[in-house]
Amino acid sequence: MTRHHHSAHPPRSLLGLWAHPDDESYLSAGLMQRTLQAGGRVTVVALTDGEAGFGDDDPRTLAERRALRRAELGTAMAAIGVTDIRFLGHPDGSLSEVPAAGVVDRLVEIAREVRPDVVVTFGPDGITGHDDHVTAGRLAADAWRAWGHGELWQAAKTDAWLDEWRVLHDELGIWMTEEPTGVPEDEIAAVLDLTPAELNRKRAALGGHASQSDVVAAAMGEPVYRRWIAQEAFRRAALVGAS
Repeated sequence: MTRHHHSAHPPRSLLGLWAHPDDESYLSAGLMQRTLQAGGRVTVVALTDGEAGFGDDDPRTLAERRALRRAELGTAMAAIGVTDIRFLGHPDGSLSEVPAAGVVDRLVEIAREVRPDVVVTFGPDGITGHDDHVTAGRLAADAWRAWGHGELWQAAKTDAWLDEWRVLHDELGIWMTEEPTGVPEDEIAAVLDLTPAELNRKRAALGGHASQSDVVAAAMGEPVYRRWIAQEAFRRAALVGAS
């Protein structure tokens, strides 16, 4: 398959604003690696602790689930060298019910501290349609506009990638709502096809999120799972609107 991929210079300072621990690894582990390898800085913010991401029969308390997900994020980020990790601790599954102004103010404070030239987060579809993902992307965009500097990159899926994986997605029921809208070529800021070394580190990061990634990897099989995670795509919100 012929692909016409854009590349971009890695940010000098990258601020990832995500709904749950593991979002950052699935959607931007390669981007974070390239930023660090170029001498840049990476900050990862998890708006929730991801405590709702367990089956109904999971025996752990909510406090134990929160602690596990936080520990998993630390393990995942250690695999790629990210040390600046922030947790906001908002309730998983109810992010849209949290007063937005306070969250945005806190995200602006973080942006003023770390001064990113790229903020990366979810786009309007939230990739999976998860309400927390959509809300996190909206809050991040509001904070980016309020801060008024740098670029906003929204994690996305290209039309070619969706076409390649549609049958498997349908078989496994990957999307929580409708399939994401593919990214038109003229809206793409960057598409990263990870090198073998980058893919190994991304897989290690996702292995750190064992409570979330193990079941998906097992369902797909390891070779397929590795190919499935090997591409990351982003669009610039300035080209398509920040909301």
